[in-house]
Amino acid sequence: MQRISPFKTLDIFRGFAAIWVVMVHGCDRWISDGHLRYLKEPLYAFSMWGQLGVVLFFVISGYCITAAAYSALVTGKSIWRYSYERIRRIYPPYFVALVLTLLSGLSVQYMNSHHLTEVNHVPNFAFGLEYWFANIFLLQKELDTPMVNVVFWSLCYEVAFYVIIGIFLAFAQKVVKKRDFVTGVTVLVLTVGGSTTLTLGTLLIFGKAPVPFDLWHQFSIGGLLFFLLELKRETVSNFTSAFRTMVLLNVGVVCLLTIAYIALRQYGVVDMGHPSSKVRSTVCLLFAILLVGMRRFDELIVKNRLVRPLVWVGAFSYSLYLVHPIVLPYVDIVCRKAGLNGDRYWIAFWIQVAVAIAFGRLFYLLLEKRFISNRQVQRLTAEHVA
Repeated sequence: MQRISPFKTLDIFRGFAAIWVVMVHGCDRWISDGHLRYLKEPLYAFSMWGQLGVVLFFVISGYCITAAAYSALVTGKSIWRYSYERIRRIYPPYFVALVLTLLSGLSVQYMNSHHLTEVNHVPNFAFGLEYWFANIFLLQKELDTPMVNVVFWSLCYEVAFYVIIGIFLAFAQKVVKKRDFVTGVTVLVLTVGGSTTLTLGTLLIFGKAPVPFDLWHQFSIGGLLFFLLELKRETVSNFTSAFRTMVLLNVGVVCLLTIAYIALRQYGVVDMGHPSSKVRSTVCLLFAILLVGMRRFDELIVKNRLVRPLVWVGAFSYSLYLVHPIVLPYVDIVCRKAGLNGDRYWIAFWIQVAVAIAFGRLFYLLLEKRFISNRQVQRLTAEHVA
């Protein structure tokens, strides 16, 4: 059977999403310090929607982790190997970023207390056992515990989503051993689709769902996207029209429920820089539809010189996401002391983005790259050389 080719366009959106998140954190501190009038300017107005970059990450991760689960099913990779690869990918860079965040926060507290800086958004660390247990193992959301760094909230969901897909994979592998491969893949599709239908139904009826199922549809839509785009006669042995119909039905039901959720969902409490669940779900669905249209033009898109910088950033988007909150406060302090405030803050804004990208790249080269599979490193290297 034909091997499923990498969806390289996702690297473009990884880079875009990471920069968008950096942009919101490059200006939200300044705007919330009494500069709300600048929200009308296009640069800051667009930047303050940057949390939607996390929605893009969720959809992309849903596609990629479902692809990894499917690959494990094809190759017979054990669930323990699948789990090890996910842990190795997420936790070592996170642990280092956690330590750096702690050191950075303590240094800002020290400088503030000695009147060396004037940072209004000073991190406050707790030192209880539950606090550190939750922050070390990325269980802050499940244990309702404050975070060392607020941007780590999305990683809590990512880890939970990986666990859920892992459970579905383990179940599918047992079915493959007892029945056949196509039945196992069918189980994988039905568990992802069925769980999404259930959680969306819960959100529609009750208005909320327990963590992490309150955001599960944003991730699992990416997983269903993988099934829709990649499972076809050329890539699946014993492929049948009934199998294709089953995939389409799951995708169709989830899309309809998402549309219903968007139409019926109340906005609720929305504050600056945090789009409503209605808006996030809308972006999630529209992004998935956009990816469907772009898949067939994947090779052509990534060869365009205009998107090469985003492909480059996309390779270290995880590092950029981890370290940018650590370096931005210092750049902000220096720039404001240099007089880049008010109408000139846009200069400080772009300096912060550039410095964050530089540090993200350095963190990737020194650390994250060591925990990526050789195959992934080779693919990214080949794209950058091209």
